[in-house]
Amino acid sequence: MSAIASLILASALIGQERRTPVVLVVEKAGPAVVSIGAEIVDQNPFQRGAPNDDSWRNFFGDRRERERAQGQKSLGSGVIIGSDGVILTNEHVVARATSITVTLRDRRTFEADVVGADPAFDIAVLKIKNVKDLPTVALGTSADLMPGETVVAIGNPFGLSNTVTTGVVSALHRSVPIADRAYEDFVQTDAAINPGNSGGALLNIEGKLVGINTAIHGTGTGIGFAIPIDKARAVVEEVVRYGEVRPAYLGVSIDPAVTGGARVIASDAGGPAEQAGLRIDDVIVDVGGQEVADSRAFRLLSRGLIPGTKTRFGISRNGAPMQIDVTVKELTPQRAAEIGRARLGISLVEARGTMAVSAIRPGTDAARIGLKKGDLVLSLAGRAVRSAEDFDKLCAAIRDADAVSLILGRGGRRYYVTLELR
Repeated sequence: MSAIASLILASALIGQERRTPVVLVVEKAGPAVVSIGAEIVDQNPFQRGAPNDDSWRNFFGDRRERERAQGQKSLGSGVIIGSDGVILTNEHVVARATSITVTLRDRRTFEADVVGADPAFDIAVLKIKNVKDLPTVALGTSADLMPGETVVAIGNPFGLSNTVTTGVVSALHRSVPIADRAYEDFVQTDAAINPGNSGGALLNIEGKLVGINTAIHGTGTGIGFAIPIDKARAVVEEVVRYGEVRPAYLGVSIDPAVTGGARVIASDAGGPAEQAGLRIDDVIVDVGGQEVADSRAFRLLSRGLIPGTKTRFGISRNGAPMQIDVTVKELTPQRAAEIGRARLGISLVEARGTMAVSAIRPGTDAARIGLKKGDLVLSLAGRAVRSAEDFDKLCAAIRDADAVSLILGRGGRRYYVTLELR
């Protein structure tokens, strides 16, 4: 063999050795990760998750400053999951967008529309029109993710397209409090995630999509969070079909005074919980692998469930551990109003164009602070209450709140009160 041929062969072998599993992942999935630019309207300071909130800045970065510097453009990432132009990203990347531009790794640029989005799950589905044969990423599963396994993040941090970082799965089932709510069931990773990575891909070593990079902890290093792909996949199906995720219904009531789990005190006849075999006095200790500390934790976890999916509950029955599978159903507006009314603890009747208290349930905060029959409920959760229909709609909206404000009328005077919901 000649010296030149030997050199060529040696170079080829060295090249193969350098093509590590991470390189193969990037070659396989990288073309399907896109940059997203969104022209946005001015921020409303009263809007959900306003950037003035410290917790919002901690986990999503100070988006207000980035938007000012970028001429009111939100920069993020997305992942092509359909060769016909279906893209998965975060809702906060495209929130308030007036136009959305998608740029592929090969620098092709397209306009995209929002098919559907759900801010509670921070998932949005975009669609590029009149395209085909786009590169896609294979969907994996997050059900078998293992703490310590290698993952690869690809995204668009600070406008630097197709940036690759690597790390491991740091933890599973993380709960992240942001603004006035908690986002549940994140995958935590130490793969570097920065502002602009939102909506990008978290991949396993097989090059399959296992998460959508979503948030960072701005006060820490190497602490990033991704929505597990199994949940994202279910959310995509919901938003494509309904435009949002329908509220979940379990048909179970929890004792608000118990800690160390959520003790069942009632279940709806024929409801999902009863059909699954959940019994009164069972204590729910985890939902889908996430620990349940008390009734509030159970409510927060319930918000993250998706109708039509099956969720495994860990329970304690007479001190013995058990597991049951609950098939989640859709919460109807009527049942949502019933739940809200029960937690509020008051009933109203129409009285001369206003709504007056007709009954107060013992043991509720309404009873504790001294609401009386005949008190006028002028406002609930900041909205006027003029009819039974208004009251039902507002009760449905507050069904999983921790507290709610009321403006009461009594003796010709107005009183502002806050009720804790149990």
